[in-house]
Amino acid sequence: MKIFSAIYFFCLIFLTAASAQTINEIIDLGPGGVSGISKNGQFVCGMSYPSPSFIWSESTGRINLNQTEYSEAYGVSNNGIVAGRFYDPGLPAPGGNPTLRAGSWENGTWTGLPGIDGLLPLDEMSFTHAYGISADGSRIAGMQWLANWTVEAVYWENGTVTGLGQENGGNSRVNALSDDGSIMAGWNGGPSNIPDRTPYYWDPAPHFMGGYDTTYPVGECAGVSSDGSMIVGGSAGVVFLWTQATGMQWLTDLTVYQGGSALGIADDGTIVGYVDPGGFNYQAFIKKPNWPDVVYLSTYINDSLGIAGYSDWYFAFGQAISADGNSIGISAYSPLGEPKALLLKMNQIVPVELISFTASSISEGIKLNWSTATESNNSGFKVERKNSKDEWTELGFVPGNGTSTAQNNYSFVDQRPANGINYYRLKQLDYDGAFKYSPIVESQFTPGNYELQQNYPNPFNPATSVKFSLPEDDMVNITVYNSIGEKVSTLVNEVKSQGSHTLTFDAHGLASGLYILRMSTGSFSRTIKMNLIK
Repeated sequence: MKIFSAIYFFCLIFLTAASAQTINEIIDLGPGGVSGISKNGQFVCGMSYPSPSFIWSESTGRINLNQTEYSEAYGVSNNGIVAGRFYDPGLPAPGGNPTLRAGSWENGTWTGLPGIDGLLPLDEMSFTHAYGISADGSRIAGMQWLANWTVEAVYWENGTVTGLGQENGGNSRVNALSDDGSIMAGWNGGPSNIPDRTPYYWDPAPHFMGGYDTTYPVGECAGVSSDGSMIVGGSAGVVFLWTQATGMQWLTDLTVYQGGSALGIADDGTIVGYVDPGGFNYQAFIKKPNWPDVVYLSTYINDSLGIAGYSDWYFAFGQAISADGNSIGISAYSPLGEPKALLLKMNQIVPVELISFTASSISEGIKLNWSTATESNNSGFKVERKNSKDEWTELGFVPGNGTSTAQNNYSFVDQRPANGINYYRLKQLDYDGAFKYSPIVESQFTPGNYELQQNYPNPFNPATSVKFSLPEDDMVNITVYNSIGEKVSTLVNEVKSQGSHTLTFDAHGLASGLYILRMSTGSFSRTIKMNLIK
């Protein structure tokens, strides 16, 4: 297996380097662990006990699903609906405490899922659980506690709950769903009164799938492909892949790994999960259909993908994978032992390949120049600036060239830079709203001449800003006159220091019309026209 690994990893490194238009990266989603990824790879959910659960997307970042209370998130749909559990004060358990119940989270709000008619919470932790969700969020599945303290697999659709039964009189639960929700996979008490979990799926009729140890087929299903044709999980510590055509396929060997389970599967058959090489030292893995064995994600990330900065991390669980196989959710630990939710993104097409970005001081301000080698779906660039003590502010927008394979050159002049060092970045926007930030560039601005800039905005109502620059400390007078030459306001009449200055002219109480602003020093005089429109 070592010879295979060395040859295969060399091929992967070569292919990654040869693809100039794709990148591989790891995104740190914050504390906790990943529990689910939407089929389209756009949403990730997870948990960080005892803190609230979370949902993440590239456009929103991490959002906690409660402000303070603990909650659980297990699955997420392609449109950002989360299946999990939350404390519902409107459903008191015996003793009066809120019940942790199954629910769906959408746009900031948890909605409780109903229990089977006539069944009430047994205690604050034992009522309903939601684990899997369909791609469009219309079907959610999990389990319900019954009055005899056993659990039954159930699913929710159109506001109603349907029980899937308890085969062989045993407990049952759904963990994962196909895209349309028609295939639901999980576990049920086994045949011949085996009390433990055994692999099952429902369509919605129950189907026992077998087990590694035919005399005691313990195990459960954890992941389902989009069309439901492939189901993965673990049985007696052995990773399995099930298909309708082949039945159970055993992917690991108990003589090599003491335990393990597959947790997710992509539509091309790529599988993620974990194995235990011994001592409960769980290792996240990935396995492609043509590989003879699983490969640790730590090896794959560091050696095959060449992603730097993670050689000292411990990758415990390959928790979930998108339908296209390009997004993998990982529960990991930093070198400091902190539990971290990570998202591995692979084969991402770079929407805009930025090959240069510079900033230079000119007489009119600071000029930014940048070039792109290729563009895909590029709406344009927001130009942003900050100084050492300021937040990022938007200066303007430069339209992009959509999709292009030719080099494109862009420029933007900041006509009102601050005196000193100015920092700039580009926020590149796709037509679908996705965005990426450029590296940050900086430029020193020192005014070399007396300058009075045109007020902004102009026309204005009722206030406008005026910027002026001095090459040295000087006595400055700035006065505003109306159109017939009458003085209406003196804005400055004092010594000002060398550099750039900004002042505000407030025209409250003045009539609409043309106003003249004059700046004068011992050796400089200039006027600008300002148009007040009310």
